[in-house]
Amino acid sequence: MTRPRTILSALLLVALCGCAARTAVRVTWKEAPLAGARVEWRRDIAPGDNALPVSSTTDAAGIARSALSPGRWFLLAHWRKDGDYSRAVAPGDRFAFFGGNPVYLAEGPPREIFLGLTEAAAPPTAAVSGESAEESGVSGQVLVDGMPLADAHVFAYLRTDTAFRDMGFAASAPTGADGSFYLDLPPGRYYLVARKRASGGVAGPLRKGDAFGYLPSNPVEIESGRLLRVSLPATTLRLRNTPGYSASSVSPSSIEGRILGADGRPRKGLYAALYDNPDLLNRPAFISESTGEDGRYRLSVPAPGVYYLGARSGYGGSPAPGDLYGRYEGNAEHAVTIRDGDRLTGLDIVVSEVR
Repeated sequence: MTRPRTILSALLLVALCGCAARTAVRVTWKEAPLAGARVEWRRDIAPGDNALPVSSTTDAAGIARSALSPGRWFLLAHWRKDGDYSRAVAPGDRFAFFGGNPVYLAEGPPREIFLGLTEAAAPPTAAVSGESAEESGVSGQVLVDGMPLADAHVFAYLRTDTAFRDMGFAASAPTGADGSFYLDLPPGRYYLVARKRASGGVAGPLRKGDAFGYLPSNPVEIESGRLLRVSLPATTLRLRNTPGYSASSVSPSSIEGRILGADGRPRKGLYAALYDNPDLLNRPAFISESTGEDGRYRLSVPAPGVYYLGARSGYGGSPAPGDLYGRYEGNAEHAVTIRDGDRLTGLDIVVSEVR
């Protein structure tokens, strides 16, 4: 069976059984609704993923609606100045990779997402301070709405399975006043991502006012002895971009329990978090609201799968000395397997102070 038929069959199944996750993506260009933009939902963004994206086009109000099977998706949008989507993004086109990727979709009321596009620019021709034409690497500028973005960091990633939530293979120094950066990289294939946090930090979830950029031509090939120059478009996030599906979310599956101290007493003001990596690091896939006096937490889980459960006094980045942190000890892997419709209770987590 061919891939297009497989996707068509899946979409028909969604329509027939009604088990669809509905979305409304509002696409803007310079704060105004953008009609005729293509919104794409992808299961993965790695080059080896041959599945066709689920796509739709924005209407006059800049809204694209989709009905998708519940689960983990990547969202991006682009607009071509000549309407030709068969070619790569070129200068003058508009593009955005959602800073909150991956998005976990569930059945229920439509989920609304805002996505601001930025214009792709031609790579700079002038040399960047610190770059060496004798070494392999990448240099260029980070731009927001065509203007240089200072104090951003550019990260190079080897893999996509972490959804770019860790620190990656390499990171640049903060960009200069002209948005310039330079990364000395060995030959290979990389994904380039830029971030600037308004708080000045380099770790933790992105929030309103932060900037995020994803190179439209990702992944790039770095060759020995050659320097690649790029312009990396970024957008300023208008809405808080933190893990969704808190205790107030409606979802077919959930887990509940308590967060306790080593003395067995409930701990107030802590978060339970589910991760999609066994290290329980970086941005969690789902996070609870902070616990009350009884130490109880609840996590809604829209996408079945194997997750790793922990608790801490904050989220984003690695736990620091003085933080309260713990992992679910129901098994050696700290893992929780969640099937569609599961309502798991009694998953208590014991935390202690990080030293």
